[in-house]
Amino acid sequence: MKISNCNGEFDCHSWQELEQLIKKSSLNPPDDLWISENTEYPCLAILINGNYACVHYFLDDEGDVWQSVGDGDKDVTFVINGGKSDLPADSVIPLEKAIECARQFYDTLDKPTCLEWREL
Repeated sequence: MKISNCNGEFDCHSWQELEQLIKKSSLNPPDDLWISENTEYPCLAILINGNYACVHYFLDDEGDVWQSVGDGDKDVTFVINGGKSDLPADSVIPLEKAIECARQFYDTLDKPTCLEWREL
């Protein structure tokens, strides 16, 4: 898997390696992880700020994009394209749920089923 984040690009050769990278990113928030196979799409993007996350699934470059539906109690600031933005509480999920989502994507490259999604 190819991983891009605020610190550069990496190759992860196992689920454990990817999981460790996600957890490490949560210790130096905020971060913006992009996960894909050898092609640009499909892609899973995980915005991380401590124990909070927002996940986007990109099927292609034609606008087929979904965002996580959350039940957070506050808006959270994330890094998006190098800048900071507040995302609404209804898109924020716990980091552990984002990790579960990343695991499903790692295994299948399909839109994970462990989350509720809204189409953007």
